[in-house]
Amino acid sequence: MDNYVDRANQVMRKLKEKEDASNNNYKMVTTSQIRKFLAAVNRINGKIDQKKNGNKTSVARKIPEDLQMEIKFLKVKLAYQIGRAEDKRRNNPVKDFENKAELFKEIDGIGDSLEKYENFARYVEALVAFHKFYGGEED
Repeated sequence: MDNYVDRANQVMRKLKEKEDASNNNYKMVTTSQIRKFLAAVNRINGKIDQKKNGNKTSVARKIPEDLQMEIKFLKVKLAYQIGRAEDKRRNNPVKDFENKAELFKEIDGIGDSLEKYENFARYVEALVAFHKFYGGEED
């Protein structure tokens, strides 16, 4: 992944600009919507850390199959959030967030690479941080 900090900043800045230009017809993804996704990523982080700690000889470079499936399941969690966010005006800030951040694509690109997953997790953290920085609202 390219510089995830700059990329996260750009994504959240563009979403905030869209909100500001909409005259209250559009709201950016909320803090609780984005944090639910971060919480799922953090649960996987904890499981990966447990596996790494259990491997005394060396830190594994490949993610075990069971955790690879959990990472892929992040797409399901995000798809559910997208489905819940649709409103009567057909605005969907969670879908806009996914499209700009390209989270489905990022998840697909992880495979069994621990390095790619760790970069992805940092990217999601950076998205949450810049969401707050740009004044992202609660529900």
